[in-house]
Amino acid sequence: MRFSLIFFVLLCVGCSEAGITPETAEAYHRHHPLSADGYYIMDSLTYPGNQPIDENGKLMPEPVRDWTYVNQDGDTVTNKDLLGQVYVVDFFFTSCPTICPTVKGNMLRIHEKFGHRDDFKMVSFTIDPKRDTPEAMKEYVTKLGVPNTEDWWYLHGDKLETYELDADYLSVAEENANAPGGFDHSGYIVLVDKKGFVRAYASGLQPEEVDHLMEDIELLL
Repeated sequence: MRFSLIFFVLLCVGCSEAGITPETAEAYHRHHPLSADGYYIMDSLTYPGNQPIDENGKLMPEPVRDWTYVNQDGDTVTNKDLLGQVYVVDFFFTSCPTICPTVKGNMLRIHEKFGHRDDFKMVSFTIDPKRDTPEAMKEYVTKLGVPNTEDWWYLHGDKLETYELDADYLSVAEENANAPGGFDHSGYIVLVDKKGFVRAYASGLQPEEVDHLMEDIELLL
């Protein structure tokens, strides 16, 4: 699967500063800005989500809905705590027997490159809150070898709320008794900008897609 091209196209000045121009950045679709605020319409793709469609059939930007969760340290955190930071999101469960180890390996690559930055965060939502308590996720993080849990939140909250929230992040996460481990989830790593808008996503199973995602992170920082 090819990397899903950036949805809300970066401001031209930001791209120019990064040495990327419309002539050289063939991987990106660019559209005229939707408003003076600099937000951009994005390509219509077939994926779950709640974004409205304009008169041209293009998906219009909407920020992720408000949420409140508890992280692995027992602290209550919200999406508003992330305003002003670029962050990536995935949905997982600690007992996942299939894709999660690979996705987490690629998330670790992202953490190694950007985890030291004050303007960057990583966020992992559990889709199995019954078993993945904050304490259980704290142990999981320790085994992953993440020294500073403030860089990477593992979030515990209401199951149904999480299943609704995943659509805002263009992901799939739901219970399925027939799926390995009892859950279906997409394995996407989703990139969100400093204003809370989803900008891109990549398959966490494809290292080359994650490479592209890391390039996009650099453009947004």
